[in-house]
Amino acid sequence: MPDFFTLYLVVLLLNLSHCLIWGLIAYRYRDLRAARFWLAGSGACVVGGIALSVQGENGLLLNTVAGNGFIILGFYLNWCGARSLHGDKVEWTHVSYLLGGSILVMLATFHPWYGRNPVYTLAQSLPLALTALYLMRPCRRDLGAVIASTAMVVGGLSHWIIAGGNMLIVTGLRPDLQLYQAASIDLLVFLFAAIIWNFGFLICTVDRLQTEIEQLANEDELTGIANRRMFMNRLTEICKKREGVNFSMLLFDLDRFKAINDKHGHAAGDAALKYAAAVIKKQLRPGDVFARLGGDEFGLLLPTTTVAEATAIAKRIVSAVKATTFSWGSLELGLTVSIGIASSKGSMISPETLMESADCALYETKRRGRDGYSLFAAPLEPASNIVRLGDFSSTGSAART
Repeated sequence: MPDFFTLYLVVLLLNLSHCLIWGLIAYRYRDLRAARFWLAGSGACVVGGIALSVQGENGLLLNTVAGNGFIILGFYLNWCGARSLHGDKVEWTHVSYLLGGSILVMLATFHPWYGRNPVYTLAQSLPLALTALYLMRPCRRDLGAVIASTAMVVGGLSHWIIAGGNMLIVTGLRPDLQLYQAASIDLLVFLFAAIIWNFGFLICTVDRLQTEIEQLANEDELTGIANRRMFMNRLTEICKKREGVNFSMLLFDLDRFKAINDKHGHAAGDAALKYAAAVIKKQLRPGDVFARLGGDEFGLLLPTTTVAEATAIAKRIVSAVKATTFSWGSLELGLTVSIGIASSKGSMISPETLMESADCALYETKRRGRDGYSLFAAPLEPASNIVRLGDFSSTGSAART
């Protein structure tokens, strides 16, 4: 079994390798704040490994406390990195109190090795337990989080077993218990666990970067809602799978948007689009797919929605947008939208046909003076601002004004 000097050198080399990995990731993805925390945590463990490797056989107060203090700091920085990766606030106050308390307790219990070992191992285990509990929450329980939290639990349990054995020696229950070899095994297990939890963090990082890429591919940069690509993909899926189930689609434009751009500038136009999108989102249900299709054109896909339900949603949107006032500096403008509604009554329909039908209904709304909605299919109930359209499928999509 290797001596502790050799094991501390292994700790040093292992954390240097972690520094290299997280340093490269932090350099390549500079907006990934979590990687900088994990780099700093590995760096702190490197400093701790150096201090412990030169402390000698009997252990020096400064080296022992400082070495373990830096390692504990590294583990708390792992906790900070996990919180940062998932968008939660880093609890610096808590970290400061817990780290400071651990150092004070280690200083106060610097006695023969069997006496201080339980304190040091438990102080190292606390940040691991906090990180594991954080990663085990259902909203964060992906593959990387499971791997990292499991490895931390294993490392903590290994430490706690040795701490328990030392407590038996200190209390006199088993004064003859020999733990030197077991402590070496504990350190080896802990090193292996550290490799695994850093691997788990790496998987978490890859998953987060992949999620960001998917968001960039499917999200409109200006408004934060879905883009045309995501909308069309979802529409295609529904058209293929929704035979026998009603679903509806709305297409709508922001009325006289070109005039806003020409008179007040594109910045005002962009702000108007963001404002209208935010107002419309409040009128929607979970599961509705709301997207910006381009310019001032929006689309709304309503799964398992009848014509009557789609009409009610369109009415809410028209009323909500009209009832609000868009402010831009000292300027206040009233906004309105024109909507076209198309619906499938349980039969198979192509995305192109549904889009064309909604487009024709939208053109009819604009032809009548805007600020309203029209149905491509016959409405279930008459209303003053609903127009029944004939079958436009043979005429194609009309040009808009």
